[in-house]
Amino acid sequence: MKYFIYKKQMDKGISHLWNTPGNRKIRNCFLFILIFATGCSMKIYSLSGTSDPDASRESVIFCPSVFGLTAPQADLAFLMPRLDHNRTLRDAPCRGDWAAVLASDPFGSEIRAFRQLIAKGYRGVVNWPSSILLDGMIRQSMTTIPASPEFEYAYLVRAQAAGLETMAFFRSLEQARAALKAGLTQLVLHPGVLDIEDASAGKMLLGSLERLVETLKGDGSNPTILVYTSDWHERILGLSSLPVDGLVQLKAKP
Repeated sequence: MKYFIYKKQMDKGISHLWNTPGNRKIRNCFLFILIFATGCSMKIYSLSGTSDPDASRESVIFCPSVFGLTAPQADLAFLMPRLDHNRTLRDAPCRGDWAAVLASDPFGSEIRAFRQLIAKGYRGVVNWPSSILLDGMIRQSMTTIPASPEFEYAYLVRAQAAGLETMAFFRSLEQARAALKAGLTQLVLHPGVLDIEDASAGKMLLGSLERLVETLKGDGSNPTILVYTSDWHERILGLSSLPVDGLVQLKAKP
């Protein structure tokens, strides 16, 4: 808790300095010092389309589909047929302890895929790219694939049964509760596809996300909650200021 108090003070007081390109590395180093000094066990993961030389193996989430994409483009990776995501994941060398899987892929054997990932050296899986960001008519039409958060959460439960750890992406309270009901306890909050016109709108969204986290933390289910972010997200919203247990940082194309 001390970490979040100090970090909120830092973000409010000198956010304009931390978010300049030359100072983001200094900001990250300062956050690590805060984590160490306050005894906080905050988890920080790197979601990358390639290997990340700046991150330890246990913190890397390998996601082939985001390679070469900017942060806004990566949000649309689920709808961008750039490659056979899961096949690329299985064929490529293991790039970290975690694999980002397209859970709605209707092709291939799940059990075989889980065994292949474990044999390669992966410890866990996350549901990304994900259908959690779909809305309206697109969401309804994609459920026939099937492609829905509930289907993805059931997939992650089966991955757990096969011996893999899991992280479940969610965007809303409804999705988070569906993941928890399925038996998933490590959740990753995605802020949604951002279209923020001014600082006031950004502040309102950040406040809404904070209330969502506090609701989940206070309902007795005791989940571990991380937030998905990137340099781009930090510049426009400052997601790392949320009272979460850790970060999933997208390593995106500038």
